[in-house]
Amino acid sequence: MSDISDELRENVTRRAGGRCEYCHAPSEGQIAWFPIDHIVPRNAGGLTEESNLALACPRCNASKWAFVDGVDPDTGSTVGLFNPRTQQWEEHFAWSEGDDPILNGTTIVGRATIFRLKINAADAVAIRRLLVDLGVFHLR
Repeated sequence: MSDISDELRENVTRRAGGRCEYCHAPSEGQIAWFPIDHIVPRNAGGLTEESNLALACPRCNASKWAFVDGVDPDTGSTVGLFNPRTQQWEEHFAWSEGDDPILNGTTIVGRATIFRLKINAADAVAIRRLLVDLGVFHLR
């Protein structure tokens, strides 16, 4: 049973604009329910309060799991993952130019987050491409 009330879930979802706060996948039109992520996991002392919660698609939520850091594939450095409550998404991520819906990390935090959450795995990109074609996912 979830310790997240319906009201808290609604507030987090509204604040996120109905999309994953990591990969920006829309919850609209999805079959799967989007979980609420504890940015700092409960097992690391994270509280169930709005300032520590983010809307996450099932894929990002499962890949993030209880991690708070990741490895930047360019430098090999371990850094904290993107925190949607304290950091601006646009400062760490940008969509690729062209037709492929590839998310690029523009900072070490962005790259480590993309790598840890497997945001550009082939099946995730294929799903984004389909959602773009359906007019549900907007990259810009």
